[in-house]
Amino acid sequence: MSSATPGRAADRAAGMTSVVRLIAALLLTAVTGAFVLATNRDIQMSCTPHGMLSLQFAGSAECARLVVQSWAGQCADTEAQRALHGCAAATGSPDAAQQRVESRPPEARLHTARQTLWADFAFMAAYSIFLWMLCARAAATLGGAPRRVGQAATFAAPLAGLADVSENIAHLVFLSAVADGPGEALFAWGHYSVMLKWGLISLIAAFLAAAGLRMLVRWAQPAGKRR
Repeated sequence: MSSATPGRAADRAAGMTSVVRLIAALLLTAVTGAFVLATNRDIQMSCTPHGMLSLQFAGSAECARLVVQSWAGQCADTEAQRALHGCAAATGSPDAAQQRVESRPPEARLHTARQTLWADFAFMAAYSIFLWMLCARAAATLGGAPRRVGQAATFAAPLAGLADVSENIAHLVFLSAVADGPGEALFAWGHYSVMLKWGLISLIAAFLAAAGLRMLVRWAQPAGKRR
């Protein structure tokens, strides 16, 4: 009994340390994510209603160029071009928040777009660490094939962060080009980085949802039937 008690105490201490680290990573993710969202609001125009996401999900190099040109000019300048190239249409008459953004100097909008991307480097580091820790914790509660899936999800978390780094570098180059916009090769670099990032995050979210559901089912069972 005397040898088991210190062992259990050490396990509890290790568990508490793990929880504290996980909470710290969650708080860091929330803080950096809130800053990214705050800066992103200052580039949400009627023609780029989702801010940086409008650039991320531009369907072609030409559409990406028009997003950047909108930040460097005015939405009205690119309406006909968006229709010509099949890009996402503007949302219509800008609301009060969009009017405020559209009244800002173009240089200020481009500066904010770059600031959003630089802030996203901190956010991607925070969320990839948080997801890595969360997947590792979830995988430790599983066995067999689900555990191996969890271990794969653990590796997917830092890969998603690296894909985000690649995406941001490509988009910073987009912004430096402004009028010329990205060429097809540069657009492909950014586009496939975006697809890889969101694909990995979707897989991680699916694993965590399945692990959470399994845990809820176990808790709902009588104590003697839990495995």
